Amino acid sequence: MKSERGITLTSLIIYVVITTIAVTAIAAFSSFFVSNMNEVKEQEKYAPEFNKFSMFFIGDVKNNKTAEVTTNQVTFEDGTVYQYRQSEKAVYRNSTKITEKVDSFSFSLTEEEVSSTNKQIINVKMSIGGKVNLKSGIDYTLRYW
Repeated sequence: MKSERGITLTSLIIYVVITTIAVTAIAAFSSFFVSNMNEVKEQEKYAPEFNKFSMFFIGDVKNNKTAEVTTNQVTFEDGTVYQYRQSEKAVYRNSTKITEKVDSFSFSLTEEEVSSTNKQIINVKMSIGGKVNLKSGIDYTLRYW
């Protein structure tokens, strides 16, 4: 009578192959996770720069009804000027630097009519952070009431 204990060489090879595939998949997912965590860690250096700009800009947008807009500059009716200086990679509010490490920056102005009310909308496109790059394009609506 033949003994049925143990495993065959074929089944052992199948187990080793399956285990190798599983370990490789786990290593790939782990590597992907670690690289993404490093990217998130790098982004936290640049988020405060965007927040500083946004804090000042929202206040001025909500206090003004009109603005003159060029690609690199916004001048509000109260005289406040925002300017992007590419040579310094910085955004200035009047003569005060409010953000730095800005790779690219642009303003644009559109007008929309909603319920017979004209609204001026300033779109800001900002890219901060070099290799890790925190990008945003946000619309700010000027005061219309």
